[in-house]
Amino acid sequence: MDQIKLKRGGKDITFTKVPNLFAVRLKRGKAIDPVMLGLSSLKLDEAPSHIDSAQLDNLEIFTVGSDMEETVDKLRTVSQNEVVTHIYSVSDSPDGLFIPTGNMTVQFAQDFKKGQRERVLKKHGLEIIRELNYIPQGFLVRLTSASKENPLKIALKLQKQKGVVTAEPDMAFKVAYQYVPDDTLYPQQWHLNNRGGLTGLKAGADVRAEAAWEFTRGTRDITICVMDDGFDLSHPDFNIPGKIVAPRDFGDNDTDPSPGSTGDNHGTACAGVALAEQNGIGVVGLAPGCSFMPVRTSGWLSDNSIEDLFQHAIDNNADVISCSWSAASAYFPLSVRMTGIIHKAATQGRKNGKGCVILFAAGNESAPLDGQKNDVNYYQGFALHPDVIAVAASNSLDEQSYYSNYGPEISICAPSNGSPGRGILTTDRTGAGGYGSGDYTYSFGGTSSATPLCAGLTALILSFNPDLTSAEVRNIIMNTADKIDSQNGQYDQSGHSAKYGHGRINAQKALTLVSGTGGEQQLPQRLEITHHINKPIPDQNMAEDIIKFCEDGMISDIEISVDIKHTWRGDLKLTLITPHGTAIILMDQEGGSQDDLVKSFRSSDEPGLFAPVMGKIAKGQWRLKVEDLAGGDTGVLVKWALGIAY
Repeated sequence: MDQIKLKRGGKDITFTKVPNLFAVRLKRGKAIDPVMLGLSSLKLDEAPSHIDSAQLDNLEIFTVGSDMEETVDKLRTVSQNEVVTHIYSVSDSPDGLFIPTGNMTVQFAQDFKKGQRERVLKKHGLEIIRELNYIPQGFLVRLTSASKENPLKIALKLQKQKGVVTAEPDMAFKVAYQYVPDDTLYPQQWHLNNRGGLTGLKAGADVRAEAAWEFTRGTRDITICVMDDGFDLSHPDFNIPGKIVAPRDFGDNDTDPSPGSTGDNHGTACAGVALAEQNGIGVVGLAPGCSFMPVRTSGWLSDNSIEDLFQHAIDNNADVISCSWSAASAYFPLSVRMTGIIHKAATQGRKNGKGCVILFAAGNESAPLDGQKNDVNYYQGFALHPDVIAVAASNSLDEQSYYSNYGPEISICAPSNGSPGRGILTTDRTGAGGYGSGDYTYSFGGTSSATPLCAGLTALILSFNPDLTSAEVRNIIMNTADKIDSQNGQYDQSGHSAKYGHGRINAQKALTLVSGTGGEQQLPQRLEITHHINKPIPDQNMAEDIIKFCEDGMISDIEISVDIKHTWRGDLKLTLITPHGTAIILMDQEGGSQDDLVKSFRSSDEPGLFAPVMGKIAKGQWRLKVEDLAGGDTGVLVKWALGIAY
């Protein structure tokens, strides 16, 4: 079977077998040389060539020009090879590669008994590794010698099995670092303070760093975790006593996250944008006083490694997590495990359990985060995660960077490079290594640079007030952003632009708001949380989602907003279930034959509807149920939002 269609993160995704690539994991050691595959006992017309390593999953990647199936079949007979697997691409994005690791996530229905679970696993030769504490009835399992089929085929059968909610094979995926190089050198950090006056600069197209530093330059109590390809910790802007905490290298499985190859330059540059030390030399990051948790990843990641990365950040009390990368595949729905561990970090992380603030680069394809362009389907799962701040890029003229991805899911933008503007000056690997021959690069950019800049602002906010929740920090950043490029930004009534999100970050305004020194403007006591989920509403069935509200305040006003695509609105019933167990029917089969539903339900407009929750504690889980009660039509719950004043 050259193609197989599976559900992943609620999305249909078609995996296509790549004709000339395969991967191998040995039972002991690494198969970096074809000889180590046990080829001496096999008669092959052509010896495979080693081309890459998925280090975190101990998988080695080979290419062979002919007789691919024969080569794989013969290698599977060699006792020293634990896994020999084909490599797949996604039909919507042939450049993104995926390798089955041999593990799988299986989630059972709540009423599925222990004996029933065990019978299902035994049927497919699956062995439990451990229970997943962030997915109800979720288990990490692995294939064994009793498994008669590959992980994709087993997952397909399990997805059709009664009592199985989810079955997803763990797939190692190629990482794309969101960097757009620019060869021109510009010797100034205009993104922190842009006075204009020179070609490619517009006065004020910056983050107002100097004014923000009047409040704080960051404290060592607040830690930014940067996950990337490697870090030169000998650099004078990082080699500071007390600066580095909990370093980790998941590529080499040690505590030295130094670059692993000549091309591992990205992480050092990203880290400098966020928190290069103010030490009288070189450059300075937006949050120079904060601590730095460097976590080296790998060119290939998987469910296991994503869990390891974020669990490390949780266990070591990271406050902010900055990720300037995405899957190389344009179409990449997150697995249930990836979604779950990121949600855990965003809601349970940090020393006080108020949640890590997590930022992901929106990407540099000049394409929608979720949509189609030039016959390519895009779905960038990491940036689309509802608990993540998706960061776009603006240039030194306060306009959209030409490469920056866009869409309703963009949270915010931050200054970066982009024609005809200027590049970003930041730290580079010392000496001859790195992007240039010196210790600094003048040409960094992309949403890779915008993301750690926004992470720096997040760290400044938490340095001033560490008691804020991750959701509150997100709201502060969005509420204080500047609505740049008003003519072309196409901001909607809520102040959101598909290009810029809620605008370009403004550190001065954010710190002024947090400090309460802005006169009438005070820290808002209204918090809105939006979930972009794109969850199907099957015919005569239901879609539901949960928003966790972390604040203890008493509800004084509430608003529920929904964006639903549906071909017959009159089929729908919307019910809000509060943390107190009250079911509030927002709508019950109204609207007749009209398409779609984009609507807000407000306590100010319908006080009787929300009377049961007014004055009660806001904290807890709020569940939205969207039911299709008549046959013939289907739809999608695109997104919904919960806004509470307290």
